[in-house]
Amino acid sequence: MTGLYIETTLTIIPYIEDAADIMAALLADAGYETFIPTENGTKCYILKENYESSIVDEAISQNPFECTIIYNSIEVEDEDWNKRWVEESFTPISIDNDCVIHSPKHQIEENIKYDILINPIMAFGSGHHQTTAMMVKWILNDKNINGKSVLDMGCGTAILAIVAKKCGAGNVCAIDIDERAYNNAKENIALNGCSDIEVRLGGAEAIGDSKFDIILANINKNILLSDMSIYSSALKPGGSIYVSGFFVSDIEDLSKCASQYGLTKVAEVSDEEWASVKFSKI
Repeated sequence: MTGLYIETTLTIIPYIEDAADIMAALLADAGYETFIPTENGTKCYILKENYESSIVDEAISQNPFECTIIYNSIEVEDEDWNKRWVEESFTPISIDNDCVIHSPKHQIEENIKYDILINPIMAFGSGHHQTTAMMVKWILNDKNINGKSVLDMGCGTAILAIVAKKCGAGNVCAIDIDERAYNNAKENIALNGCSDIEVRLGGAEAIGDSKFDIILANINKNILLSDMSIYSSALKPGGSIYVSGFFVSDIEDLSKCASQYGLTKVAEVSDEEWASVKFSKI
């Protein structure tokens, strides 16, 4: 990263981890690039030229938790914020004792079935958040994934695409609208020796005429509702779609929307207030 940056320090009173996650997600959508967790909030970084205080004010107004969020923004000298975050905060995560997600600097000595290397550009998609972990568990427990075509929609770091490929999936496609995520996905795919995973830059329109047996979409409620018809059209009959990135309270709205496009809820899981749902297409 080059140029001058703005460091926005969020303080959450009382501290609620989910509130910090939501704020980082909202600010990432608004152009913030890197997030470093603190004891009572998060430090967030954005190019000075892209910063406006109204961005932070708008994100705070969307916070659904009962807490107060205050912030302070200062200009800082350029630094490799991602490197700092990886060194200070990115620790290996184990999922179901079969899958370990870690950065290249970590040495995993145990005999792990699925060893996933990730060099993330931000905290999201690193596997640490509940929504990513729930999606990884769906993949690990899908007994029919072998040889199936898979779409990782809104792929971010491409963790889900990589896990699917290592679990035996056939053709795998990863799509993200963010160019930084697109480039990071390609980097992580290469790190894991999964060069045959296709990566596309764009939104749901980038799916085109492609059809898939399994769709993975860890995004957010509004995008899922908006693009559900496209996902359904891209899903082969008998296929499954796994979604996450929303709260337990959102399951009903998403299920109603999915049913309008021929998708039936098969199962749901949750971790604290976060949820993930599996739909199938007859």
